[in-house]
Order: sequence, then structure tokens, then C-alpha cells
Amino acid sequence: MVLALVMIVSMMLAAGLQVDRENLRNTLRQYGLLGRAFLANFVLVPFVAVLCVWLFHVQRDVAIGIVLMSMAPGVPFLSNSAGRAEGGSLSFALTISFLFTAISIVTIPITISLLAHVFPAVPIPVVPGRKFMTSLVAFQLVPLVLGILVRPYLGAPAADKAAKLLHYLFFAATLVFVVLIFPHAAGAIEKVIGHVQVFVIAGIGLFSMAAGWLLGGPDSRYRRTLSIATLMRNIGLCVTIGSGQEFADTLVVPAILVYTLVTLALSLPLRTLYKRVPRTATT
Repeated sequence: MVLALVMIVSMMLAAGLQVDRENLRNTLRQYGLLGRAFLANFVLVPFVAVLCVWLFHVQRDVAIGIVLMSMAPGVPFLSNSAGRAEGGSLSFALTISFLFTAISIVTIPITISLLAHVFPAVPIPVVPGRKFMTSLVAFQLVPLVLGILVRPYLGAPAADKAAKLLHYLFFAATLVFVVLIFPHAAGAIEKVIGHVQVFVIAGIGLFSMAAGWLLGGPDSRYRRTLSIATLMRNIGLCVTIGSGQEFADTLVVPAILVYTLVTLALSLPLRTLYKRVPRTATT
């Protein structure tokens, strides 16, 4: 649980430190683009994920992990994976990294409630309200806002360096978490990988990329950024929830890890393809 908290706090603080207020204001004026990004990440992907686990009768615990990941967009390292190096828009990547993270704090409880009504036969993650909201506010919203407030005092270069160090901390905590959990969860992970579930995850991932690309608008920079951003989900938040007592000794966390690995594998050839195409702008 401590490692999960380190993961989520480092992610949120890094996201806040990377937010440039001027770029944020400029991007917020692109209402159509942001509306389509919201539609792809907070409506279409969760709906398709629930539809897939329902159609393919995915095992309950695995279904919960998959649906939970589908509800949680927003990762702070979008600047590295979906920004300028991939021919995308750096400012857009940083802005939606912040926005998706902040919005998911509000939308996850709502999405859980709505999907539970639309698909009553599908296992939807049920998270204790008070504990969940405490976790969201204390370990996500507070570090996120703190990063935004601190950035002007540090200056952009120092803030970016601090964010990069926090990225390293996040990856180190994630690696330690996987190493510690793997001996105990190897059999559970094998159960997730060894059945139709992995193909369901891959299908959701491919849909996510396509939705981001199609809804990114006519500008190829935004299409590239949104396709990768829609594919990648917030493992820190999901592991924090999945590590709770209510999900102890289940396949929820292994499913979250497999989802992350599959979507990472899908993103690598996409990013390689984007890198080979010359950038059209540097914003």
C-alpha cells in the first residue's frame, strides 16, 4: 500500500509541476478539441470496456481491474510519450495530462454509478465512498494543486527537472511494486494472460488509440497526442484502489498490471511510427 501511495503522489505532483498556466489557458480555449478528448477518455473507453467484459464473459475480478483502468485516464509522463518527440503537441500533452487527472477525481465515482445501472449484470468496482474520496483528495488533488502552485516559484527549468525526478521515483516504485508482488501474484497474472482477457484488453487498447486519433481533429499533432493519451491509463490510481482490503486476494491488481503491459506494448510501435514522421510544429 505504501508503494501504491508513492506511485500516485509522485504522479500527481509531477503532473502539477509540468503545468504551464499560459499554455493551460490557451488549450482550455479549444473547446471542441477538449470536448472530443473528454468524450473519448471518459465516455467511450469505459463504455466499450464494460461492453467487452460483458460480451466475452470475463471473470469477475479481471473484469473489475479492466473496467477500473478504463475509467482512469491521465498520466504525468504524457509529455515524454505523446509530446513533441512523437510529432505531437507538447502543450496539449501537458494540459490533458493535468486535466484528465483532475477530472478523473470527480468522474470515477460517477462513472461507476452510471455503468452499474446500464450494465447491472457486469461486475463494476465498488469502492467505499469515504475512503475513496479521502484517497482522491489527499493523495491526488492535493499533490496536483501543490505542484501547480509551486511551479512559478521554482521556475520552469527547475520545475521540469523536479518533475523528471518524480517520474523516476514513480517508475522505481512501480518496479519495486511489481518485483514484490510478482512471486505472490505470478499464478494470478498467468490466469489473466492465459485466457481471453488479454485479447479483450488488447481490443480495448486498439479502440482507445483509434478513438483518440479520430477525435483529435484535423491537426495531426493533436491526433497523435490524443491517440496515445487515450490508450494510456492511470496505473497509480488503479493500484491504489485495487490494493485495498476489499480487493485482497483477488485478480484485480494482476489485471491492472496486465492491462498496463498490454497497452504499453501497443504504444511502442505507434510511438516509433510517429517519430519517423517529421514534426509540423513545436507547440
